[in-house]
Amino acid sequence: MKKAKPTFGHSKFDYRLAAIFRRAVKEFEVADADKERADREYKTGKLPPEAVFAALERRTETGVILLMTAGALLEQFIYSYAVTFLEAESFEEHLGKTQTLTKWLLLPKLCENKEVSEDDPAINNLRELIKARNAVVHPKQKELGSKKVPTEIARFLSACRNAATTVDGLVEILKSPAPKA
Repeated sequence: MKKAKPTFGHSKFDYRLAAIFRRAVKEFEVADADKERADREYKTGKLPPEAVFAALERRTETGVILLMTAGALLEQFIYSYAVTFLEAESFEEHLGKTQTLTKWLLLPKLCENKEVSEDDPAINNLRELIKARNAVVHPKQKELGSKKVPTEIARFLSACRNAATTVDGLVEILKSPAPKA
């Protein structure tokens, strides 16, 4: 059941997770830059391989934290958006188990009659973030030398590097004005 004329962002939600996410973005950016610098210095003989491996581990750890935090924050945002317009019990009963991507496509239409294109850049970034997160959370056994490994590493790094843009783009979708009736 829809609520009478609510406005997303009007009610105060506790978005502490947003502050944690912003810190995770900064920590990943530092670790990513440190890894790139370590690679360059190793090639010139200024760093031993152990330093490069340590930088790689740090970047991976901060990236995993970033992806997990981004996923949780986006779930929090879409949930608070949904319950701004729909009764919480009704949402949980009918849409609570729906996949995250589907919620981001369906709920703006259901709540405010906003069309969100499947090929919207924010939706495409979300799709990649979800795939990268799932590869971390649900790892599949791969053969040594598999061509999937470089693809997954590239997806992981891309999703981490685009996490802030992804979150900001999706929030912009929710905050954009609804079409006039």
